Order: sequence, then structure tokens, then C-alpha cells
Amino acid sequence: MNMKLTEKYNVDPEFEDLFSYKSKKEEIEHEAKMIMFRLLSSFEKIMDRPIQKKEIAEAINTSPSYVTQLFKGDKLINFITLAKLEKAFDFTFDIEARKNNNDLKEKAERAAKLVQLKPRFDLHCGFPNVTSYYKFANNEQDKVNAKAL
Repeated sequence: MNMKLTEKYNVDPEFEDLFSYKSKKEEIEHEAKMIMFRLLSSFEKIMDRPIQKKEIAEAINTSPSYVTQLFKGDKLINFITLAKLEKAFDFTFDIEARKNNNDLKEKAERAAKLVQLKPRFDLHCGFPNVTSYYKFANNEQDKVNAKAL
């Protein structure tokens, strides 16, 4: 069955519920869990080996079930627990605030730089043009633009 882009799609209500929130409170709770998951994920990444939830629990003097609940998203982590993790495993969480729309602006600027790069192929004849490629590969300004990305 072929569908045109102009046709509207009917989304099952059950599927739509996965991507919508019933209330502002539910949306904020979801966002809080996403922040927590980013922090816990960064903690796991800096460890030089896989770490058991039981080992984490012992290091911060809490129960393994509480640690499991944190990693599953059943409970939200608090700053006391974050501080205990930092002290027990000798690291620091780097928490930084940034505007969301700046990311889009940066991505657009990077994409614009990519578009400005010269092509490797002679598009008129359909075959690689060795001379054009050589000029492209040795163009210092393009190398600077590529490194900036």
C-alpha cells in the first residue's frame, strides 16, 4: 500500500500515550528521571570495570534494592546520594546548564559548514576527477572547517 506524504496518519491511542503526558506533573517527573539517568549513566561510564549494584550499595551504605530502584527509575536519586557516590568512588559529577535551542543552532551551523565543503567528484561527468579531489584534499581552509566540526 503506497501512502502519499500529504495523507494524515491515524495513530493508535495506546501508541500515542507513550509520547504524551497526562499532566504537567507527569511530564516534570519524566524529565527528572531523564536527568537522573544521564547522571547514573555518566557514573557507569567512568568506572574502569562493570560494577555490581550490591557493590554500589555497600560503598554508599544503603540497600542493594534501593540502588536497583534508582537504576530502574522507580525512585529518584537525591543530592545526598549523589554526594555519597562521588565520595565513595572518588569522582565528581559535572552538572552544567545550557539553553536547549543553542544545540539546534550549533547543529545548523555545522550542517551549513558541511554544505560549503567542495565535492570530491566532478558531478558533471559522473566520474571522480582526480585533479578536483587533489585540490579538495589539500585545501587548508576546508581542513580547518572540517576540524571545527
